[in-house]
Amino acid sequence: MAWEAGWRRSVPGGRVDRISEWTERRAPAVVATVAMLVVVMAFSLSGHTLVHGGHGGLKSPHDLWSLAGSSSMILHGRFGDIYVRHGALTSPPALEVALVPVTALGELLGLSPRLPGTGEPLSMWLVLGPAAVLMASTVLFALDAVARQWRFSEQSRLVLALVGAFGVANVVGWWGHPEDCVSVAFAVWAALAVDRFGTAGARRAGWLLGFGVAFQPLALLAVVPVLARLNWRDAGRQVWRIALPSLLFLLPPLLAETHRTLFVMVRQPFEPAYISLTPLTPLATHLAPGLDGGGFTRLAAIVVSAAVALVVCRRYPGLDVVLASSAFAFFVRILLETEMNWYYLWPVPALCLLLALRRSRFRFTVCAVALASSVLLGDRRVHDIALWWPALMATALVMLLSAAPPPRRWPRIVHGLGRVGGSVGGWVGGSVGGSVGGPRVRPDQRATAP
Repeated sequence: MAWEAGWRRSVPGGRVDRISEWTERRAPAVVATVAMLVVVMAFSLSGHTLVHGGHGGLKSPHDLWSLAGSSSMILHGRFGDIYVRHGALTSPPALEVALVPVTALGELLGLSPRLPGTGEPLSMWLVLGPAAVLMASTVLFALDAVARQWRFSEQSRLVLALVGAFGVANVVGWWGHPEDCVSVAFAVWAALAVDRFGTAGARRAGWLLGFGVAFQPLALLAVVPVLARLNWRDAGRQVWRIALPSLLFLLPPLLAETHRTLFVMVRQPFEPAYISLTPLTPLATHLAPGLDGGGFTRLAAIVVSAAVALVVCRRYPGLDVVLASSAFAFFVRILLETEMNWYYLWPVPALCLLLALRRSRFRFTVCAVALASSVLLGDRRVHDIALWWPALMATALVMLLSAAPPPRRWPRIVHGLGRVGGSVGGWVGGSVGGSVGGPRVRPDQRATAP
């Protein structure tokens, strides 16, 4: 219409047109985000009645309130109280900083904060809940960006986004940890940056990985898969970019309460009474009565997955291989965990759904069914691992295999990896001797696994 065209032209820079174009290009992710927001908020407002029966009440995740409490401490300058005993925060406080405007808006509007022992008031949740969902939805847009590059049909992208939103809704609405979704999103965008721009995208990838680690250190598992496509010099130059965001976010609590902050970041404390156990729980470091630490096995997962990714991604430097190696790294992480909550598993289906859909609709269906099964198994705290833990790991393994190449191609892949020793040796040796190991990645390189 004429009035609409005139209004659009009157907006500086054609902002409305740009927003409309941006939304149209990402329509599947936008639709899935809106649907997820409606479902999560509806469940939170009526979930108490659905789950427990009787009178209505707010059904919201305790961990998210704990993270919001740390955000409130940042808002009021109480940096020494960001990390507290029995708190949910065990990573750099990037999410809490991102939630500061939300917390400030809630307090400005006079919304009631959650107070221990008084239950969760409705008012603050109407701000905190949607903000958490929108932050977590970043992973849907990251996966959709890859789907667009791989030229998925509109229908396939919508199905991918909706099934992915099911997992994201569980991470946020049930467990209260949007930072895991944000971290995976940054890792996917980093891989996409290197795939699109080659070495020219290394800086962008470094910053993206850095912010991913600042939200949740699980992004460390994607560092080697993403950077292995570069020569050693370009990869090494990204180390400070990966480390800097976390250091900046950690600096205020480190200065205000050094001992407590280092204790949380290094020891990774958890309370066995409030998590599900795994076969490796006895290996957890005993820190205090009712308090264990899980940092050792997570470090082992990083080392093991990094070694595998270095070999695989140097031989097959395609985006699909980088994402598959990252999914494998996330699987190794949960396999070696001394504690278990379902949202730890979420990064595996997040990537496997995308990779499985690229191979076939049947594989995608298998992956989606495994995801739903894992949610049914994982949305509880179980201290008897005899059947529960193997079943949950089986669902993750099914998702991983649904994204893998067909078994008939495995011998060819293994044979190809057997010839990569010289390439990896040159990459590592070059870092010592000063020569560049391995070819530079060009934007037109799209080598993939057989």
